Amino acid sequence: MKQGLSFLMLIFSLAIFAQKTNTDTAQVVVPDRYNSVEAQAKPYVIMISTDGFRCDYAKKYHAENLLKYSNEGVQAKDMLPSYPSITFPNHWTLVTGLYPSHHGLIDNYFYDYKRKENYEASSRKTAEDGSWYGGTPLWALAEKQGMVSASMMWVGSASDAGGKRPTYYYPYHEKFSPSEKVQKVIDWLKLPMEKRPHFIALYFPEVDASGHHFGPDSKETEDAVHSIDHAIGNLV
Repeated sequence: MKQGLSFLMLIFSLAIFAQKTNTDTAQVVVPDRYNSVEAQAKPYVIMISTDGFRCDYAKKYHAENLLKYSNEGVQAKDMLPSYPSITFPNHWTLVTGLYPSHHGLIDNYFYDYKRKENYEASSRKTAEDGSWYGGTPLWALAEKQGMVSASMMWVGSASDAGGKRPTYYYPYHEKFSPSEKVQKVIDWLKLPMEKRPHFIALYFPEVDASGHHFGPDSKETEDAVHSIDHAIGNLV
């Protein structure tokens, strides 16, 4: 009996391992989309989120590139987040301009009494269902005006919220390093002009995860800050 139980535990462990290693990391490309002539003449905009990046992290951990770029450009003194000040509601607010009370994404996990359903950020079934997301995200606005867009795992970008998915996007997973994400953004920017995205949303969760798991003063959080700083340096 003990031997049989061990064998069953081995099978269970292998099944869990298989589920963890079989993550779909493939890019999704919506076919037959091209920049209009007018769109090709527009600037390129890359909107980057380093989730959970506390306001003092760049100075605290000497993020060389981020400090250099902020000193050369424009920086805000502070940020007033939407409420609740957590990932999914705030990222959808940033990309739509709506408060959570208006776009409907009021938490990472919540029960909708009208739908009689749960929304779960970690579930692809709900996270990629556009009916949960109100408002028009910037990539949908761009696409509707003849401008190709792309998203590297921004909240809601794998859904059809706003009526249009980005032309290029990746469903959320944590298999890519920050440097690998940046390389894929660079690859997008090397596409022919008619196919090259002019609006790109880029999301980094590493600093947020390290801060939650190990605390803001940990070596892990410092390493995550440097990893993001290095990746953004390569992008620039």
